[in-house]
Amino acid sequence: IEGSTLSLHETRMVIEEGVTIGEKPLKDVLSAKNHPEAIDCLVELVQLGTPLTEKVVLTLHTLVMKDIKDDAGSYRDHGVRVAGATFQPAKSGEVPRLVKELVDWADRNMEELSPLELAAVFHHRFVQIHPFSEGNGRTARLIMNLMLMQMGYPFIINITNRDRGKYIRGLREADHGNRAYFVNFIARSAERVLDIYLNAIEEPDILSLKEASELTPYSQEYLSLLARRGRIGAFKEGRNWYISMRELNRYMKETGSKGTPEPQ
Repeated sequence: IEGSTLSLHETRMVIEEGVTIGEKPLKDVLSAKNHPEAIDCLVELVQLGTPLTEKVVLTLHTLVMKDIKDDAGSYRDHGVRVAGATFQPAKSGEVPRLVKELVDWADRNMEELSPLELAAVFHHRFVQIHPFSEGNGRTARLIMNLMLMQMGYPFIINITNRDRGKYIRGLREADHGNRAYFVNFIARSAERVLDIYLNAIEEPDILSLKEASELTPYSQEYLSLLARRGRIGAFKEGRNWYISMRELNRYMKETGSKGTPEPQ
């Protein structure tokens, strides 16, 4: 989660166990608690066929910043500066109009642009407007995922810490008029997630990480670490990670490890 000091393990403990992490900022704990509710909202909006509107934008921000900011769900009423950015965010008085125009633009261009390009460009323009005092990036990514999910794409879970540098670079390139890098980055993220889903669907041999560890030189703990970091195409059901035989073979071949298992 953007700017959080929580590790992946700590974030998971907050979400799954409701645990409060000592000596960590309360804001980071609340952010971890809020995020699953916001994602549930995305799923419900998609299931109901709800179009993207200004009200949806404000609702998502409310969920993301609940109990963190008093102005959750409200546009900022003051000027802001973005550290390291080469652009100046919109004046606060222009924000409502610009957000409405951006939402209308997305609706008009659904047939003109590919889903990935539409969602990526919307994301970049939204961040440039910077409509809220805090939580702009998180809200922008949720909206981007909503747009893609409405058009049949999966939730892009793979913008990980490992990818953060490319993500920021993509936004900076777009600031200078080169949107292709950011669009391609989002497309690759979507492709990676689709591969994970397709492997899970098409490959009948699904292993728990404990079972996978017995077929490889790696421990269950190490495979779990790879899964959490997005290094292997594992997927989670409940509290357990699973991996397909095909994906396990791919990783073993890629790393040149011995003992590569073969599909039965």
